[in-house]
Amino acid sequence: MRFNNIQLLRVAAAVGVVLYHLGCHAPTLVGVSRSWLSFPLFAGFPVPLFFAVSGFVLAQAIRSASPGRFLFARFLRLYPGYWMALLGVIAFMRLRFFTEHHRWMIHFTGWNTITLWPGGEGHVLYFLGIEWSLVYEVFLSVAVAAMALAVGWRRVPLLTGIWLAAILVKMALWPGYLFDIFPHWTTIALSGCNVPFLLGVLVYQVKDVGQRVRWLVLLTEMGLLHHMCYRPMPPELTWACWGVAGAAAVWLAVRFRQVKDTNRLARLGDCTYGLFLFHVPLMFLVLFAAQRVGRTGDVTVLWLAGGVAIVGGLLFGRVESALHTRLRPLAKVKPREAWERVRANLTRGWRGFNPLTPR
Repeated sequence: MRFNNIQLLRVAAAVGVVLYHLGCHAPTLVGVSRSWLSFPLFAGFPVPLFFAVSGFVLAQAIRSASPGRFLFARFLRLYPGYWMALLGVIAFMRLRFFTEHHRWMIHFTGWNTITLWPGGEGHVLYFLGIEWSLVYEVFLSVAVAAMALAVGWRRVPLLTGIWLAAILVKMALWPGYLFDIFPHWTTIALSGCNVPFLLGVLVYQVKDVGQRVRWLVLLTEMGLLHHMCYRPMPPELTWACWGVAGAAAVWLAVRFRQVKDTNRLARLGDCTYGLFLFHVPLMFLVLFAAQRVGRTGDVTVLWLAGGVAIVGGLLFGRVESALHTRLRPLAKVKPREAWERVRANLTRGWRGFNPLTPR
């Protein structure tokens, strides 16, 4: 079942991430800032909300596919768009749209960067500025598939609950330990960054209950968000609380009446992955250009950078979404058959490419 309200959450989270990065990079590069861009609702909530949505989607997807097909579908969802964005930003660097330092970085593109392997700080170059979240996304996808393979998808929620409890115990006994946006493969499992994902998986199990208390949950959610915006806490605990708020938002999105398929914001939800991937490079195009011509301190540059990031990111998202639409059917056919069909299409040429077209 498609939950269109989840699409609305994706749009809100993606725009929030853009605003947060605009507030981070504009003061450093062109000396322009607005205090509201660093407001905790933009700075803290969007990424945990994305993670909670991903956990919910993973829990739904693992029920309808074998672990192998599930992983292949996740590969098709995450990697082609990421590689396309990576090639785009490398082209920007090669053409010197950024700085000489960025052009020099190209030569250090390694296996960890291409595969999003959790190699730890210093081993992954984050060209897009958001790769750390994809490292966790890939890890959680593999973890969910492994749990389903080991005990069956019906017991995935139980293992998820045990995993979440282990992280919470770790947070209580060793606050901040392993809480790292540059995770290593030996430590990533116990990172507090996983909390929103795991809560999203558990929310899927209760998505059909609690209709009578949805308004109470909504009021509680608003109270929690207000508390998080004005009561500072340790970073790991803050992240976990944002994760709770994100999971509650996902549950509320499911329990309230779904918007129609024709809703424009819901349709934009399919473009948000591309927006998330490519908004920072597009933002840099404007900010570095303004820096080179001496337009520092000009608030117009701030709005232009934000507009280019959102509009250009959504256009990139449309291309990425179209590519995924073409590739997604491959997850439903046997690997050998899929390869034969792709090879046949490549032989004919890319025009009109359709992975399901027989030879």
